[in-house]
Amino acid sequence: MSDNLNGFYFGGIEGGGTHSTMVLLKGDGTKVAQSEGDCTNHWLVGIDTALKRMNEMVEEVKKAAGLQPETKLKSLGMSLSGGDTPECQEKISNGMANKYPGTSEHYKVCNDAIGAMATATPEGGIVLIAGTGSNCQLVNPDQSTQGCGGWGHLVGDEGSAYWITQKALKILFDHEDNLKLCSMDLSCVRRVMCKHFQIKEKAELLDFLYSKFEKAYFANMCALLAKEAVEHQDPLCLHIFKEAGRVLAHHILAVAPKIDKSLLAMEGGLHVVSVGSVWKSWDLLKEGFLEGLRPQSDNGVLVPEFTLMKLNVNGAFGAAAIGAKQAGIKLPMNYAANAEVLFHHKF
Repeated sequence: MSDNLNGFYFGGIEGGGTHSTMVLLKGDGTKVAQSEGDCTNHWLVGIDTALKRMNEMVEEVKKAAGLQPETKLKSLGMSLSGGDTPECQEKISNGMANKYPGTSEHYKVCNDAIGAMATATPEGGIVLIAGTGSNCQLVNPDQSTQGCGGWGHLVGDEGSAYWITQKALKILFDHEDNLKLCSMDLSCVRRVMCKHFQIKEKAELLDFLYSKFEKAYFANMCALLAKEAVEHQDPLCLHIFKEAGRVLAHHILAVAPKIDKSLLAMEGGLHVVSVGSVWKSWDLLKEGFLEGLRPQSDNGVLVPEFTLMKLNVNGAFGAAAIGAKQAGIKLPMNYAANAEVLFHHKF
């Protein structure tokens, strides 16, 4: 099929709440070029800004590939944080087609979890995102889905970098307000807070909670907390990451009743694709994650065996394949190279 697709180019965008990536593929599935961009979550930056940033990524990737600016892609798949509802997906697809008509012949929008799954495996499983925010999506072999989370930082994002940062600051503030005392030393979290936000007193944080609030910047404090947990074994930081692991596992339990039994019978059990920067701290999450998956149902453990996978390539590859499918084309994917085993466990 790839011989018949010479001269055609397929784009894929993975759009996150902090950073976005685009890849440009040929008909044989090989990458021609890649470009980077800022947040493309339309709930955070607005639909017009999200469209503009994605079009800029298309222009940059065409330039990197040595293509003429007027070259039109065969398809553009957009796997986006915030791209969950059919209404949003239609608005983004139509927006790209109308505002930037020279971009692509075909468009397809899905949420960022679906793009990650399409990158890792054709069989289905669970994608568990823990980056700036969090989200969980089950994809069954018949393409039926079930989600948990993805509702944003005001009512969700459990286990994410934002959640971890907020949790640490909440414990600190509650203790110092004498609202809820903490038995663990808080000096590390206080020091990290002052360093990250470049403040001297906690009252100065109010600027960053209101007029200067940026979710991604707020969430970035998580990396400093992880460093303290690893390098200095700070008890409070270790506790918070353990709790993050536990609540991430609960996302899996939430969708478990809808899992097709064939996914549980796969070699290695249920495949869980981990996406996002929080998974770089897997050693800190692991104990809580395993404890969180332990609850019993009437028929035993809901997920008796699982394999946690990590992507070796960006989820934009899966987005490109999804976009190509919209154009009636099946792009070949090298799944063995795209993902590898991070952890395997059988209860």
